[in-house]
Amino acid sequence: MIKKYFLLLALQSVLVFQSFAQNSAGIYAIRFYVDRRLVNPVQITNNGNSIQQGGLNRVRLSDANIDSIKAVITRTVSAELNANAECVYRKNRRGRDIKSYDGGNSVRGMPVSTRRQAIHDFDKDFYVQVRVSYSIASGVQLVNPILGTSRYRPVVFIQIMAFNAEKKRVYTKNVSVRDFEKLQSFQYTVNGVTVRNAEVLQPNQIQEMLVRSLQELRDRGRR
Repeated sequence: MIKKYFLLLALQSVLVFQSFAQNSAGIYAIRFYVDRRLVNPVQITNNGNSIQQGGLNRVRLSDANIDSIKAVITRTVSAELNANAECVYRKNRRGRDIKSYDGGNSVRGMPVSTRRQAIHDFDKDFYVQVRVSYSIASGVQLVNPILGTSRYRPVVFIQIMAFNAEKKRVYTKNVSVRDFEKLQSFQYTVNGVTVRNAEVLQPNQIQEMLVRSLQELRDRGRR
């Protein structure tokens, strides 16, 4: 599915570039978040206070995963805006790109500039901000209250916003995709200490869910 979507976007990007070569778009911010419960297989809490996170305490994706994520987002933006899009980065004092870091529920390696800074530093027709959020749908299904097993469904929310050089919003589109397979967790409590073991999303699943969600966004009209 990923390869098919990339080929489709690549073809569309070539056509867009040939027809609208004068239009350009700078993606100055990609705010990409994943709920910790979707990546932490073990969580231990004492009276509601977390005392240990087992396994993945952060969203850890390989460089290849991150490059693929940015590529598919960039190509989607190109196709949506009929423009040649690219990620743009502020520079630190050493001349290196300033990117998001691997901490908490955020994904590293993404552009993290502001609209004002992007307009000041880069000459583009459009300035784009992308928000991606992986969360858990409300209404967790309790499978077995005695054994403490439950099921929950991941949800992906994507929003793309574009502005012109006058800071006027010229495009916005969002989508929330819910029909993914449910994950299962097992939880028990002893003397106030609760241990939760859960199925989690693997890096390739995060990437595949993004591709599918972006396709859903492409299929929807502007809002």
